[in-house]
Amino acid sequence: MDDGTIELGAPQTPSDGSSDASPQSEPPPPTDAAPAPAKDESAAETTQVIAKAVRYVKAKRGGDLAAIILAGSAARDAMTSHSDVDLLVLVLGSDNSHELVRILSRIVEIRYLGISEAEEQVNTSPRLPIILRKARVLYELEAAGSQLLQKAHARFRQGPPSSTIHEKIRLRATVLHWLGKAEDQQADPAIARHLLSIFLDEAMSAFYQLRGLWPASPVEHLRFISQRDQVMGDLLQQAFTATDLVDQLATARRIADHLFKDIPAPARID
Repeated sequence: MDDGTIELGAPQTPSDGSSDASPQSEPPPPTDAAPAPAKDESAAETTQVIAKAVRYVKAKRGGDLAAIILAGSAARDAMTSHSDVDLLVLVLGSDNSHELVRILSRIVEIRYLGISEAEEQVNTSPRLPIILRKARVLYELEAAGSQLLQKAHARFRQGPPSSTIHEKIRLRATVLHWLGKAEDQQADPAIARHLLSIFLDEAMSAFYQLRGLWPASPVEHLRFISQRDQVMGDLLQQAFTATDLVDQLATARRIADHLFKDIPAPARID
């Protein structure tokens, strides 16, 4: 982890070579170095939170515990003041549950998965290989955690699961559903904008699926999409920055037309 060290300037020596230091040559007051201890304290707290969380999981699931894996920003040493600690716990037998606990000032999200279920999700989930890409094992028996991470890394290198034409048609219908709802609620701008935000999230998710790309982190969506499709990136930027609801909805319709230009509508049977 970053130790937050700040390099301070050295005291200045008088130009006449005298041994008397001027007031300006004194080191900065201790308050100038405050950011470093703050970062150190945050890193120390994160370490404590992780250690307490591991003890908690061991005490709760010691009998069927196979591995504890740290994921998310804590595994990447990128914690912020608002970050949670994410743990994936592998257990013997079958499980697929979640738990939230609070340790010191952090929320710890714990997901329990059976080993076989975790291995299946590595092969089929559009998210798990990304989550485990920079994860690290905190505890394991018989290399259960290390083996899962190896499989996740291999799956990530292969790219996300490809979508069938039927899945793409269903994806198109889902995204357009939210846009249609937003258009229907123009008389209530607050509701319309809420529905429009859902549409934009679904549209960005669809972009990754249709292009066969692993999703970027939320803060990187616009930059990542713009690098691969400038038109799509520009339209998203317009939708996020427009202040007039009519303009936002018109831009959203152009986003849908561009995104699904090669995807047919469902077949008519009437």
